[in-house]
Amino acid sequence: MRNFRPLSALLCFLCLVLSACERSDPDAKPGKNKESKSHTRLISKPCWFETDDSWPFTQCFMMEVPEDYAHPTRRKIRFPVIRFRAKEPDASKPPLLHLGAGGPGASMGLEPENASDWLWLNYAAMTVEDGRDLIVIDPRGTGMARPRLTCSEFIDDAQTAFQRKLSPEEEARVFAFSMERCYSRLSKGADMAQYNSTVVARDVDELRKLLKLDELDLYGVSYSTRYALTYARDYPESVRALVLNSAVFPNIAYTQQLAQDSLAAYERGLKHCTEDKKCNSRYPDLRRRLENLVQTLDEEPRTIHIKHRYSKQTYPFVLNGQRLLRVLFQALYNENFYSELPKMIEGLESSGDEGLKPAQKAIGHFMEIVLDPYFGDAAGVSHFCYEEAPFVDFDQARASAENTGILGGAVRSDLSLLQLQCRIWAIPSAPLLESEAIETPAPVMVLHGGLDPVLAAEDVDAARKALPNHQWLLFPKLAHDIISASSCAEKAAGRFLDNPLKDQTQATMACREQELAEQEANKEEDQQAESSEAENQTSEPPVASPTQPPAASESGQLN
Repeated sequence: MRNFRPLSALLCFLCLVLSACERSDPDAKPGKNKESKSHTRLISKPCWFETDDSWPFTQCFMMEVPEDYAHPTRRKIRFPVIRFRAKEPDASKPPLLHLGAGGPGASMGLEPENASDWLWLNYAAMTVEDGRDLIVIDPRGTGMARPRLTCSEFIDDAQTAFQRKLSPEEEARVFAFSMERCYSRLSKGADMAQYNSTVVARDVDELRKLLKLDELDLYGVSYSTRYALTYARDYPESVRALVLNSAVFPNIAYTQQLAQDSLAAYERGLKHCTEDKKCNSRYPDLRRRLENLVQTLDEEPRTIHIKHRYSKQTYPFVLNGQRLLRVLFQALYNENFYSELPKMIEGLESSGDEGLKPAQKAIGHFMEIVLDPYFGDAAGVSHFCYEEAPFVDFDQARASAENTGILGGAVRSDLSLLQLQCRIWAIPSAPLLESEAIETPAPVMVLHGGLDPVLAAEDVDAARKALPNHQWLLFPKLAHDIISASSCAEKAAGRFLDNPLKDQTQATMACREQELAEQEANKEEDQQAESSEAENQTSEPPVASPTQPPAASESGQLN
């Protein structure tokens, strides 16, 4: 959630084919099963990305479905389906379906130039190494789906806009014009009202039928957890268990509390240092310094030269105070940034180029999201305007944002732009059902980070209680996407899928304590190595040496 392009919320295949990707799926023969009458097809394809012998047996497909299920003979759309086969299959374990990267609109990275072993390796312990197949998709409108609903107009305009000194009002006009042109182009070939969680859930059930599966285990991260919950509500007989990683809950109108949640995220980032005696001594009075920095940069923006993957040349990013806030919010999705935040503030306070590396890295990451050509941000706008915006009191949200001071400035601009997007899209609103808590009886594991910038742990703690059959694992010092940050979280999810009725709290706590101890030991080793290197450099003539890896930051312990 909120991993949109900053505008949306916070703001030729070259097939590299190996023989393993060419085999047909014995469980999916769309031409021979009666589901073909439902106007859906699962089409076997040579994998368009390169694999090697270390990969599990990999099969690639495109799923073809009606864009509008009410008119199934009209326009058809497709989305990718990748199936990683278990090394030693266990017939009692249904596949785990990964519902996408979240956003909404984020790509899973299935593109030929982006696909790598992390697509399955991050989930191997709970899937292919545990007798369970892993199925990965890009939902309709995103990534490798066709059509991919990307606002190239926004990418082009952002590429130019972020090199210029624009006021918030000027920047808002630029991006409003981007969205108008984007909608005008895309709506000629797509029905923008057909891209939302309810329709994605229907796609998933059609996929289940073509795979000839009675039930599914579902995995969601960030916004794709809403797909999992929606599916469990709409197709309760087809769900065995759900793993919700950094969950999004339909009954929470995130935009309604966007200003407070954003401010709380900045405060958590600052507390990471102020509550540490050594850090607070080294970087005192951080909140005041950050507020001063935002004001200073708004009055006199600063050009920061960065590098990012979408340009071979150095990019001159003009950093004002409001852009700094957006960059920081995006950076706070990763707990490793928290130790860098004080360094970033101090580096930007200086007029020189020394100490700018933390800022350059954070801005570079921000721009990679902004310029990502595989991000289906137009599909993300459709989701927002259908299933969240109708349940937001924008006047109240703006009034609330007025009380957030200097650090709430970016949100105050974003709220008006969010409303404007929905006026441009002009799609019907969701029924009241889409704003209500989902009380699925299916077993659910909820994993959340105490540093998550999207939703505070106390809000998740309240929302999860609507789930009558769930387990709750909170990692206080992790941020967003817990399973990618902790192998203990992945192991807990795997044990849960093996036996959804067994409580995993104690086993995960023991694992997490050991994991933290190992991280601390590695951190001390890195610091000693850096210290030794510094001593050698002062006593010996300088010689070429490889750059030392950054010290691992401390991650949270499980409550």
